[in-house]
Amino acid sequence: MAEFSTNEQLLRSDVTLEECKKIEKVLRKNNISYFEKWKFHTGIFKFVSSGKNSKCDIYIHADSMEKAKQALGITKK
Repeated sequence: MAEFSTNEQLLRSDVTLEECKKIEKVLRKNNISYFEKWKFHTGIFKFVSSGKNSKCDIYIHADSMEKAKQALGITKK
């Protein structure tokens, strides 16, 4: 699993704005802190595309990872 820093782990990658809002709602309801790192378009594409096409990565503190996965219904494969 990719790590952002020593205490943060990647929960979901390339999440759309709509998915991000849903995940944020579940995490806040379960009192789980998180960090969003947005990927905005640069160069010529920033004029062609809207902000709705931006994607984000959601990071969770390592101690809360299992709680977050259970709250979101993510299972290990």
